[in-house]
Amino acid sequence: MKILMTLYQIQDYGGIINHLENLTHGFRRNGHEVDVVMLCPKHKITNVKSKRTDWQVNPDGTGYQFNQARGWTGLPKVPYLNAAAREAFRDRCEEYDGVLWHIPVPTLNKENKGVSEWVELYNPRAKNFAIIHDGNFPKLYPHLNHIKDCFKGLICVHESAYNSAATIDLKRILIVNPFDLRAWRRNPEGFAPLGFNARNGFTSVQIFKAWKRVDELIRAIPLMNSTEQKRIGGAGIEYRYMTSEDKCKPKYYNEHGTKIWDEALKRGMLYLGTIPTSSVYAHLMQSKLQIDPSWSHKYAAYGAHFNRTTVEAMICGAVPMATDLGMIDSKIFKPDINYVQIPHDTTPNYYAALLDHCLSEDYKVQWETIRQNNLELIPRFDLQAVAGAYGNVIQWLDFTDRTIAQYSAEKGLLTDEVREASKKNLKFFGITATDQSKESLDLFKVH
Repeated sequence: MKILMTLYQIQDYGGIINHLENLTHGFRRNGHEVDVVMLCPKHKITNVKSKRTDWQVNPDGTGYQFNQARGWTGLPKVPYLNAAAREAFRDRCEEYDGVLWHIPVPTLNKENKGVSEWVELYNPRAKNFAIIHDGNFPKLYPHLNHIKDCFKGLICVHESAYNSAATIDLKRILIVNPFDLRAWRRNPEGFAPLGFNARNGFTSVQIFKAWKRVDELIRAIPLMNSTEQKRIGGAGIEYRYMTSEDKCKPKYYNEHGTKIWDEALKRGMLYLGTIPTSSVYAHLMQSKLQIDPSWSHKYAAYGAHFNRTTVEAMICGAVPMATDLGMIDSKIFKPDINYVQIPHDTTPNYYAALLDHCLSEDYKVQWETIRQNNLELIPRFDLQAVAGAYGNVIQWLDFTDRTIAQYSAEKGLLTDEVREASKKNLKFFGITATDQSKESLDLFKVH
């Protein structure tokens, strides 16, 4: 097959980078051809050589250099404010057996305000599939309803995304994130040989967003008794606020008027910065625990929204920790079987005590049990198997997913709330919405 992967330009790509790189790798290992293109709200593309030095490259993936937060450099781009570029892209999509939209519609950022031309990028004669990475579809991407007639269906990477996408009248399936398991498969039991006593502390690496709740973990660090390593990595908007000299948010100060970031550094927190996947693996290989502090009431209303680093931890022999809301009703991960559960409403003191306990000798037996349990889960995330699942959907339009129970709220119809959210988002782009649930989209006319 010949596959096109496309996505809109955004600020922080996070795990989308890993997903796209590994899925590209999986397709190619399965014998398929893959092209990747970025969609940009510009009239023309000006190539400016980056001065950054922290680029990395996956030769088995796209082959383009990327930064974990900033995205790719050198990736082919479509300046879709240019009518000729839009038409050429739209026509090109018909040449492929499948077009995978990793970001299926543009986001509501300042570069896109008043820009309506994106609706002309979708070719209804192409096999378009929207990949849903986010667990709050009704708020962030309801305007996908406006061009839904151009898509064959939705591919969702976790349960929250799968369930929240029930608000659009399209077939959908859950296919988990892909990971490169070649080294692990050669020796599953011995890939991460270090046992409990040979490991030290915890690692937590992710984009700093408000709902990721990294600040809750950071507040607990100064209250811990354990002297083991406390590694924090990643960056993002909340990291910039948390560490800013003059724009630090009030909530990021403690009761003594000290920045929680500075206090954690003084009490042993090691900040790793934005690091490549290989470095994340190296730290997890040495860690007892991996911590995903994220939770969101909105996301939890739709189900689990597990972090990529949870799976990376399992591969590297570390035991994951995640919040009760972050893993709510997961059919894949079970508390005390696959991960340690953190109450989302816990206090900093309890959080610290829980971390101390899970790093202590008292937790060793349970830690070893969870680690062994996770060996059975890991093969599900193999990039070749995941790419194979995508291939089946592209070839046969088989959206039957027997791994997820029928979502109780699934109606296959737009709710009034989502309909209004869609109209509001479309207004941001300068588009006047009509009745999207009944009207077929005229692709070459902005309503």
